[in-house]
Amino acid sequence: MIQRIQSVYMLFFIIINLIVIISNHSNLEMHLPESYFGLFRPFIDNYFFPEILSVVIFINIFLFNKPKIQINLLRVVRLSLIFGLLKFFDGRSFEKSITDSALIYFLISFVLLFLSTRSIKKDIKIISSSNRIR
Repeated sequence: MIQRIQSVYMLFFIIINLIVIISNHSNLEMHLPESYFGLFRPFIDNYFFPEILSVVIFINIFLFNKPKIQINLLRVVRLSLIFGLLKFFDGRSFEKSITDSALIYFLISFVLLFLSTRSIKKDIKIISSSNRIR
């Protein structure tokens, strides 16, 4: 399970979410709109965004026997990240959103999800090719 590269990508995703959780809950100045994660802060606090995503990805790691379910769960996580990204750009100007450091969270998350999905699809191809040989 852990030797599979998609599990490593998903673990990195969980670690990034844990860093976001710890950094947001340890700093009381985060409630200011001009602070780190600025207007994205209520979305994180009110909807428990990184916590839910971490739990879903953690469950997804243990579904290594069911790759199609893994891909579907990754699609759901990707859609929720798109929703979070739209929420991030909604309350402020485009220039301010592009220069915000919270955008790095979304970029890294999308890259890790893309790499995980691609690795799972490679595994599916390997399994289906070995089934054809039998």
